[in-house]
Amino acid sequence: MKIQCACGAKYAFDATPEMLQNPVRFVCPTCGLDSSESVNELIRREFAAQTPAAPAAESTQLKISRDEPQPSAPPEESAPAPAAEHCPRHPRELATDHCVVCGKPMCRQCMKLFGHVCSPLCRAKAAAQNINIPVYAGQSSMAEARYWRKAGAIAVLAVILVVAALGFWIWYAWIGSVPHTAFSIRFDDRAYAGESTLCGTNQIVFLHGGTLARCDIKSGKEIWSQELVTKQQIAELASREYQSQPNDRYEQKIPESKLAEMVARSLESELQLRVSGQNVWVKAPGKLTHYDWDTGRVLQEIPLANRAGEFIARADDFLVIGTGANGQALVTHINPAGGEPRVEEIGQPGQMAVAQNAPGGNDIKSSGGLPLTSGTEPMDPAKVAAQAQNLSLPGRLALPALLANSSEQERILAELKDQDQAASGGQPPARQPKPAQNEAGHFTLIPGQNGYVQFAVRLLESHIVTREAMKASPATSALNGGLNSSQTAAVANETLNEMQRNRGGDKISEDESLYEVTLRRSDSAGAADWIGTVTGPPALFPLKTVNVLAAGKTVIVFDKTNKKLWQAALTYNVAGGGRAANGEAAPFGDGPCVERDGTLYIFDQAVLTAFDLATGNARWRLPSVGVVGLFFDDKGMLFVNTTTADPENIRYSRQIDITQKIEANLLKIDPQTGRMLWSVKPGGFISYLSGQFIYTVQSYDPGDEEASPTGIQLPAYLKIRRISPADGRVLWDHEQDRAPLDVRFRDNSIELVFKKEVQVLKFFSF
Repeated sequence: MKIQCACGAKYAFDATPEMLQNPVRFVCPTCGLDSSESVNELIRREFAAQTPAAPAAESTQLKISRDEPQPSAPPEESAPAPAAEHCPRHPRELATDHCVVCGKPMCRQCMKLFGHVCSPLCRAKAAAQNINIPVYAGQSSMAEARYWRKAGAIAVLAVILVVAALGFWIWYAWIGSVPHTAFSIRFDDRAYAGESTLCGTNQIVFLHGGTLARCDIKSGKEIWSQELVTKQQIAELASREYQSQPNDRYEQKIPESKLAEMVARSLESELQLRVSGQNVWVKAPGKLTHYDWDTGRVLQEIPLANRAGEFIARADDFLVIGTGANGQALVTHINPAGGEPRVEEIGQPGQMAVAQNAPGGNDIKSSGGLPLTSGTEPMDPAKVAAQAQNLSLPGRLALPALLANSSEQERILAELKDQDQAASGGQPPARQPKPAQNEAGHFTLIPGQNGYVQFAVRLLESHIVTREAMKASPATSALNGGLNSSQTAAVANETLNEMQRNRGGDKISEDESLYEVTLRRSDSAGAADWIGTVTGPPALFPLKTVNVLAAGKTVIVFDKTNKKLWQAALTYNVAGGGRAANGEAAPFGDGPCVERDGTLYIFDQAVLTAFDLATGNARWRLPSVGVVGLFFDDKGMLFVNTTTADPENIRYSRQIDITQKIEANLLKIDPQTGRMLWSVKPGGFISYLSGQFIYTVQSYDPGDEEASPTGIQLPAYLKIRRISPADGRVLWDHEQDRAPLDVRFRDNSIELVFKKEVQVLKFFSF
C-alpha cells in the first residue's frame, strides 16, 4: 500500500490482515503529523473490499495509490484539499510545521523561538526520550550564534590587521625607513680621497685612496682589487720633496712624514673613476686606464694630452679635454666598451686652453680658519666662526689666551722679517690683486651640454677698487672691564679682528676692469664670432639652448649661434656654483645660471631672479643672501639652497664674529610666481633630490693640518637627513662620529667613503 502525507511525503508498506486486529501507529517523520487513524481506516477498507465512501475520503489526510487499477470516482466526488491549520499560539498565523514530540502545529514564529519543538517542555521530553530534533536554520538562537561567530571572526581579523599594521609601522618607523648598513669593507691604511659607484646587480666599484676594487654588496665579499698608488711611490716622492726644501731661519722644514701625507693626498685626489655598464675606467695623470669587470686586470691604456682636464661621462662616450704640445685643444672621445680613441682638434695651434674651472669672482678668497698657529693670509670669517662654535667648553674658555699667544707670535715674526728687509735695503712686497689677463686671440675651450664654446678674454683697462670689509674697531676694548667667562666671546672677537687687520684683511679689492670678450662656436655652422666689452672679470655658462655671459653685475644672454638675445643688470655680483662639465650636479645644486621650462634663473650674492628666457623680463625676484644652488623635483617645484645671512655679511665680509651662526636654509618655491611654500633649517644643504628622496648633508672634519696642539676641537661628525618634499619636515636623521671623503646618493641607497672604510646604507621606502 502507498500513501502520501499532507506535507507531501510519500510512504509504502505491506498491509496484512493482522493489522485489522492490531491497529498500527503512523506518525510522519517529516512533519510529525499523527495519521494512525486514517491509515487504519484505509487498511480496513482495503481488506473489506469496499469502495471508500466520499465523506470518509474527504476526512482523510492521506492519499492512497494501489498497484491494481482502481475505479475512477466521479469528478464531483473527488477528495478536497485538506483544510489549512492555524498555530494555536498565534491564531492569525498559518502552521508550517508540527512539533516532533507532541505533533502540535507551529508557525514560523514558534519555530524561530524553539525550532522543531513547540515549547521547552517538549524539548526536555525529546532529550529524555532520546528523540532526535532536526536543526532549524531559522531559529533565533542559531541566527544569533551565526551572527556572533561572524562578528567574532571579523573582530579577530580586525585585531590581527591592527596588530599587523602597528607592527609594520613600528618596524618601518624604527627599522625599515631608517638607513642600515647593507655593505661595509674596512682598510688598515688611511685614504685621503675616494669615490664610489653602485652598478650592475648588488655591485659596487670604488676608489679608496689609491685602491680600486669591485665588491658584491649582497655577500659583502671583495671580487678583485688593484693598487694604483703604492707606498713605495709615496715614500720616494716624499723623500725627494724633503731634500729639496730650502733652509729658512724663520720657517721649519716640513717633516718627511708630513710630506708623505701631502704626496699621498695629491696622488689620490688626481684619480677619477667612471663606470659605464661593466666598463671600469680610471683617469690618472697622463693616462686613462680600462679595467676588466671580472678580474680587474688592465685591458687598455690610453695616453692623454698635456694638461688633460675633467674626465667627462656622456651618454654614449667618455670625453677628456686637454691641450696638446702645440697649444691646440684636444678632445679625446673614448668608447666606454673599449676600442680606439678618437681625438678631435679644436681651434688653432697655440691659441687654445682648457677651462679647468669656470672663471669668475671679484673678491680675493681665503680659507684661513682659527689662527692658533702663525700665518699671514686673511682669515675666512665663516670658517673661523664654524671652528669656534665647534670647540668644547674648555676650548671656548681657553680661546682668548690661545689667540693672544698666537697674535704675539705673529707680531714677533713680522718684526723679524721687517728687520731683515731693512737690513737688505728691500721693501716688503705688497699684496696687489691682479686683473684677469689673456692674450688677444687666445681662446679657452668650455664644454657645454651640447658642444663646446671657445671663449677669449683680453684686458683693455685695469681698474681695481679697494673698499673697507670690516667694521671700525670698538672705542672701548673688551679687556678694560676684566676678563670673565661671560666676556670670552667678546675678547676673542676683538683679538681675531685685530689679527685680521694686521694680516691686511680689513680691505678687499674688487676687479672692475674693462675686458674684451670673444665668443666662437666651432661646432655650429654659420655662427659668427661675438666680440664685446664688459666690466668685471667675465665668466661664461653654456646652458641647454642659450649661453650666459656674466661679468660683475651684468648678464648677457646669447643663442647657440652667438646672437645676443638680451641683457640684464643685477643687484650684486654673480655668485658661485655651477654644474660640472661631466653633467653631474655640483655638490649643492645647479647655478648660478639655470635654464628650465622657458625661464632663466640667476642668483647673485643676495638675490635670486627668474627671467623670461625669450624677452629677458624679470618674472619675480627673491632676496636671499648666500644662495649656493638650485634643484627641481619631478613636479617642477624649485628648491633653493641658501643661508640665513643678511646683506651686512656681504658688506663686512671680513668681519669676524664667532657668536654669529649662519645656518643652511632650505626654501621651496613656486617657480611660476616665486611664492615661498615653506622654509626650513635642516642643518645642511640639499645634496641630492630625486622624486621623493631629498637629502641634506652636514659634516665636520677638524683635519690634521688644522687640529690645535691643545686638542680643544670637537671630534668629526656626519649628519644626513631625509627631508619631506611636501612640508620640509625631517623624516629621519642618520649620524656618524666621523667625516666622509665622499658621499653619493641613488634613491634609497647612500654610498659613503671614509678614511678607513667604504660603506653602503639602504632603507625601505614606498
